[in-house]
Amino acid sequence: MGDILQDYCRNLLVIAFHYPPDNSSTGVLRTLKFSRFLLDHGWRSHVITVPPERYENTDEKLLKEVPDEVAVHRVPCVNAKEKWSIAGRYPSWVEYPDRFRSWYHPAIRKGREVIASDKIDAIFSTYPIPTAHRIGLALKQQSGLPWVADFRDPWAGGGGKGFYHQLDKMLENRVVRHADVTIANTNLARKDFIARYPSLPENRFVTITNGYDEDDFSGLQSANGNTEKFVIVYPGTIDAENRDPRPVLNAVGALIRQGRLKKSKVALRFIGAGHGFNHDWFRSVVREAGLDENVSGTVERIPYAESLAELGQAGLLLVLNEPMGAAVESHFGFSRLMVPAKVYEYLRMNKHFLALCSEGAINELLDEVGGGWCCSPAESGHIEEAIMQAYEKFLNGDVSGVSSAIVQRFERRSLAGQLAATLDDLVV
Repeated sequence: MGDILQDYCRNLLVIAFHYPPDNSSTGVLRTLKFSRFLLDHGWRSHVITVPPERYENTDEKLLKEVPDEVAVHRVPCVNAKEKWSIAGRYPSWVEYPDRFRSWYHPAIRKGREVIASDKIDAIFSTYPIPTAHRIGLALKQQSGLPWVADFRDPWAGGGGKGFYHQLDKMLENRVVRHADVTIANTNLARKDFIARYPSLPENRFVTITNGYDEDDFSGLQSANGNTEKFVIVYPGTIDAENRDPRPVLNAVGALIRQGRLKKSKVALRFIGAGHGFNHDWFRSVVREAGLDENVSGTVERIPYAESLAELGQAGLLLVLNEPMGAAVESHFGFSRLMVPAKVYEYLRMNKHFLALCSEGAINELLDEVGGGWCCSPAESGHIEEAIMQAYEKFLNGDVSGVSSAIVQRFERRSLAGQLAATLDDLVV
């Protein structure tokens, strides 16, 4: 890539809280891969981010993927929750719009320095964390440079209520109206922006999905994975609200009791499940489903390469993306606009997957490309049938059958090309 750093090379200032060695979510991969593959399109990234100690989980191997050509600037940042907490309690305002808001002023100062010294052509900020967009907004207003605001998750569009949601709407409004381009990562999220900002031209909103990097999949085992057991795998945090595995656990337990699944041939793996894995509610559901011997997992996130290896052993992969019970009102709007990054990894692995979602962006994607089943978490019968269909395909050695040509649309190099084209249009 070295020969691309000529006088014609353009420079992009990237504002990203999540950047290697962060491993708190796969969201970090979006910005990492953009900064890596934008070099192929003549764009060099200058990343402003935070110190590694601000991350709850790290993966040092991800640092090796940051190209030498990418300049990384780390500015001071404290966790307001840790700083102001007394006996575990603290005023809510100290973490608005997020608990890492203290990097706002240091990042702006560093941004001004980089803009002055490195002939920056455009600014790119990525949410979450909200303060990243506040930094992007401030630098846009001070420099007049083109600014792209990337939304990896919905913000005010995800729904909510109360005082802080009204503040979210005000902040998002300022971001969207000042950004030259707003990026959504699903078509449904883009449509939501257009509907909520009808006075803005539709071409101010573009879709660049999440995806996968082909290099990450080299050396993995074949798509058939574990042929001895039907392994159901979920990589990610579980909780009793928005990522609730109870419908799947109950369905597997019911199928075993019905004699349709053999207990000794089924395993469920939860990778990086967080504290919910050892919580009483989860252990109680596992016990009541009769699956104590079938469920295993890790509390902490594991390195990304190891996580992909775990996925490779699965007969069925899970997406937990829709709230249940009292959480529906506050989380459903958020969930329906999203396609978690893991879904694109599932598609690349040619694996069948089951998504617990009754409607939304995941359903739209599956209608288009295939590869799995979408079931409402309330429809136990449908969940059981989907699991049985996946089990039968596992026994027959059938993979998902999604066209490789379709899957390649979501390769990170292609997505970086889309971002480069968007940036090129802004700086012509």
